[in-house]
Amino acid sequence: MNCSINTKFVIPTFLERNQLKMNHVCFYLLLLTTACGMLFTFLPRISAQLWKFSSASGARSLSMRAVLVDKPGPPDESMRLAHDVPVPQAAPGELLIQVAYTGLNRADLLQRMGRYNPPKGASNIMGLEVSGLVKQVGPGNVGMASRFRPGDRVMALLAGGGYADYVNVSAELAIRIPDSMSLRDAGALPEAWLTAYQLLSFVGSIRSGERVLVHAGASGVGTAALQLAKQLFGAVPFATAGSAEKCSLAVRLGAERCFNYREQPDWPAELLSATSSAGVNVLLDCIGAAHLGANARVLATDARWVLYGLMGGADLPPEQASGFLGALLSKRASLIATLLRNRPDE
Repeated sequence: MNCSINTKFVIPTFLERNQLKMNHVCFYLLLLTTACGMLFTFLPRISAQLWKFSSASGARSLSMRAVLVDKPGPPDESMRLAHDVPVPQAAPGELLIQVAYTGLNRADLLQRMGRYNPPKGASNIMGLEVSGLVKQVGPGNVGMASRFRPGDRVMALLAGGGYADYVNVSAELAIRIPDSMSLRDAGALPEAWLTAYQLLSFVGSIRSGERVLVHAGASGVGTAALQLAKQLFGAVPFATAGSAEKCSLAVRLGAERCFNYREQPDWPAELLSATSSAGVNVLLDCIGAAHLGANARVLATDARWVLYGLMGGADLPPEQASGFLGALLSKRASLIATLLRNRPDE
């Protein structure tokens, strides 16, 4: 039906006698249609203003989804999706990110099992890296936060909180995503690549031409470390892994040699042979006790052994512990233990 007021309606006679009433009906329909159009036009703006008002007033009435762990254990017994978690607020110097992607890391699995608790003051929600859009810049627009604007595409390293619709993070830990990179790819970068970078650079003090051994060479941190060691630092990387397929990947990513510790139990001898008995200057170790004696064998003089995980256990076997300190002392080696998660933002 055309609801123009001036339209002549071709309708039954009994309605023709009520033409004035029909004109009034059409007038109100037009008014209602116009109002609806204006509502849909301005609704997004109104929503954005309500968000700003809520954030500025510190209101916590907005809710989000988040994956929560009620008790340590397997996924089907410990995890649940909650729909009523309060949206966090961005403090001065922080960003509130609307999460598009979050990465799954070994640390998340350990936290779910109760073996890797978040640092004091960090969110209990799992998730150590995200990509997404800046929803809000903290009050005052201070510090590094001044570099960002709502709508910016960012990736961020977190102490926790990534398994949710929104997460707040220090602007110090956020990186603007290049136009050539997708949100999906960016969501898997911060934890592994920044861990690998700080292990090699800040902790291991790697130098061009030095030899570095990367355990778990096909892992997230391992694959990042091999590429960074060779392409960024100009070092000569070696790797260990638990299968031929994983070793093949490590070599494709830059390892000079990769040793399958399951099929090459005397891999330290093969590594020493490959380095003309010189050994490695830097060792990135996420294994721990299982490779203790073997690690001591392959260290070069003045080597830096960087321990950042305990996948192979924390208790030292007596047969490997014997003579361990003497081996470190004779090579003037440094054993450095580190974690990325509990480092300060700076």
